[in-house]
Amino acid sequence: MRPPDDRGEGAAGYLAVVLLIVTVAGVVVSSGIPRDIVAGIKGAVCGLAQDRECEGERRPGDSTTAAPVDDGKEWSGNPLPVGRDEWGNRPTDGLRKPPDPTEEEIRRGKEVAGQIRGHLDDDFAWHKPWTWGGDDSPDPRDALSRMSPGELNALFGELSDDEIRRLLDMEGVPEILKVRADQYLLRRLEEIEPHSIEPGVPARKSGGNESTNPITRHEYMTGPLFGESGRPSLIDVNQGALGDCWWMAGLGALAHTGKGREVLEGMITQNANGTYTVRFPDGESVTVTSSFVRRQDGSVAYAQPAPALWPLIMEKALAEKEGGYKEIDGGRAGEGMEILTGKPGSEHDAEDVTRSDLERWLKEGKAVTVATFSKDGAAKIDAYQAGRIYAYHSYVVRGFTGDGKVLLYNPWGYSHASVTMEEFNNLLRRVDVNDIG
Repeated sequence: MRPPDDRGEGAAGYLAVVLLIVTVAGVVVSSGIPRDIVAGIKGAVCGLAQDRECEGERRPGDSTTAAPVDDGKEWSGNPLPVGRDEWGNRPTDGLRKPPDPTEEEIRRGKEVAGQIRGHLDDDFAWHKPWTWGGDDSPDPRDALSRMSPGELNALFGELSDDEIRRLLDMEGVPEILKVRADQYLLRRLEEIEPHSIEPGVPARKSGGNESTNPITRHEYMTGPLFGESGRPSLIDVNQGALGDCWWMAGLGALAHTGKGREVLEGMITQNANGTYTVRFPDGESVTVTSSFVRRQDGSVAYAQPAPALWPLIMEKALAEKEGGYKEIDGGRAGEGMEILTGKPGSEHDAEDVTRSDLERWLKEGKAVTVATFSKDGAAKIDAYQAGRIYAYHSYVVRGFTGDGKVLLYNPWGYSHASVTMEEFNNLLRRVDVNDIG
């Protein structure tokens, strides 16, 4: 049965109109006819087709704010975060339900839901050639970028789970939502479409078979971004169950210098909705929620709060940037510092480094890390066997003891080491240095 708005033209008549439009569209494209003439042709064809969806005039009940303003530009890919005034006193921790949408927010949510369904159901507009390559089909991302948190809650209350999955699969949509929506809503979206909001977690195997994953869920946390000093600190760095000592050591090395603390502070912005946007020197911005991976026993799985959250946020931001936590399992601390500063570092064989080198680098405010030997290389070294130094690991060079030993900070947050310069040259493999800027 045809919907009530259909005029009842026969199939042959409708097909004739479509073929006419296709022919005209081809002539227009090949001949470069001006846009105003094209608009006239379109209007005439629409009149013949009596298709209300291609009418230029608004129908009664259409909102004047439903369609985005056409400024001639494509969606920028950099969504504007919700303002603090607009956010007001809404909860930000993702655990408390936000206020119910108002009648106006519900109206707007229904309106945009209709737009999105039209876009999802008509991706290529095959039966409307006048929309091919044109600006007539509104981009859902434009509408989402203009919606308030309450309107977004109303919108996703209208959409089905399947529609939500398809929308989240559109490039840029998760990024818009992470800077504008309630974290309570983001939590629901992650449940509907895993890894759309949160970075993927490595699967654990036992004996070649999938076993129960001890890392089971994300849970929201609250806490200060920085510790008691109000600034990043080396002692905030506490690595968890992920093999990203290279990244954590790089974070710690920067946090141990004045210039490095400024870099870290400048990279992180806390948004009004409680999410965090991390801006990397390569120009990429990544927004993450305040939800972190937990084990079955409820403990935090990866970087540990101490109680500052910035190391957890920076670890999660890199995982999001690289495509999941498994992508940052293993690396070089020198590479980590380059990602953080945007500046190339220098690499030195530990056996060639002198005490004066270390003193100079630290005095100049440079970030310095060391790497140990692999397990095979460390197998016959007593210091490794005794647990003084750990194989295939990165440490931060922190300074010197009163008796001249080199202090090494373990990014685990414990089991730190102190070694003589002779041990430094013999027990360690590589030294990475970054000037920071």
